[in-house]
Amino acid sequence: MLKIQLAGQVPGTDVHEVIQAHRRHLVELMQRRTRARQDGAGQNPGRALASYTELFRLDAVIRWLDTADGRLKRAVTDSPQPPPVALPRLRRRMGTRS
Repeated sequence: MLKIQLAGQVPGTDVHEVIQAHRRHLVELMQRRTRARQDGAGQNPGRALASYTELFRLDAVIRWLDTADGRLKRAVTDSPQPPPVALPRLRRRMGTRS
């Protein structure tokens, strides 16, 4: 959470890209942990539960990143736009006066 908040305050930082890079890293980590869990199929129940705990934690962080990304995108599109610049009224010229 802190990484995302700080990224939003650093000028020129694309918060969306920071979120996506962190998300990619967590998905890769989750895939490695899943493969390791499958390779150790005969592990004791305590280790299996610990493995599931970490997978669920990673899943929760990925979901949070997805939610944060969506909310930040909506905040940009929903932010109030400055009112349009009012142009001065022009007087109509109607030719010569009678």
